Amino acid sequence: MALDKLLIGNRIRILREELFEESRRDFAKRCELTERHIAQIERGEFLLSLPTLDKIVIATGIDTDYILYGKGKNNRLKVKENLYNIVDRADTEELHMYYKCLTTIKSYMNKKMKK
Repeated sequence: MALDKLLIGNRIRILREELFEESRRDFAKRCELTERHIAQIERGEFLLSLPTLDKIVIATGIDTDYILYGKGKNNRLKVKENLYNIVDRADTEELHMYYKCLTTIKSYMNKKMKK
């Protein structure tokens, strides 16, 4: 199976926009690449190199098979979908509780990362 640079670029763009909700600049910074490089990959102007693929995989936690071949649904996307479903079905009291839990966890993680 040949790699399709347009499909790979499109998957990376979708992950950047939908999963990480980041601009190209922020995503490039996350991956230690230039904004121009990310743009070229997303447009399918060339096939990304192994070192570039490695940087994206390490920075995002996205599975290589998903990026290259679109195999299966990425676990991070499954988690995000499940969270959306939980929130969508929650009543006001549940939403408030979920919000409190998530902000507490986020605060803890931020403090932990500063150490």
